[in-house]
Amino acid sequence: MSKFKIIPVALITFLSFIQVAVAQEGAIHEKINADMYGNFSKAFKTLDYNLFASIHSKEMIRISGNGGKIEKAIVYLKGYQKRWNVPSKKPAPIDFRLFERIYSNSLVSDRGIYRVTYINDNNQTKYSYGQFHVVLKMEDGDWKIWIDYDSNENKSINKDSYDTAFSISEYKKYWKH
Repeated sequence: MSKFKIIPVALITFLSFIQVAVAQEGAIHEKINADMYGNFSKAFKTLDYNLFASIHSKEMIRISGNGGKIEKAIVYLKGYQKRWNVPSKKPAPIDFRLFERIYSNSLVSDRGIYRVTYINDNNQTKYSYGQFHVVLKMEDGDWKIWIDYDSNENKSINKDSYDTAFSISEYKKYWKH
């Protein structure tokens, strides 16, 4: 085979490998986002305690910067179980945006901003914002929350903070590789 035929074949092969790598990269981020943020948001929207509990590792550690406390998974999750079992409790949708993701085969570190939407008794919409840092761990094929820290940073996290972070779907903007 002449070298003029080898070069196009090599180029096509190389481009095929790049295309496969990009598709795999996207699939990894989609899996992380579905396991963590998709399920977390769905649980908040539907007050589904079982779904919420399922995305947390049994070894999870919860750190509340505002509350100044560290809790194990069982204590943290029981708080949500109790809160969401109140018959008059209204769902409070939660949305996430990221400004950093670092991951390996078995761990993910995500930092970002969340916004919780509340509708009060006068049908007015109110928002609550916070900054978070989660470390996810791969367990039985799913990403689970292993360490969860959040804080409103003395109420300095707001709409501007939220808007500055990137949409979950824009992983190329927040992923550090």
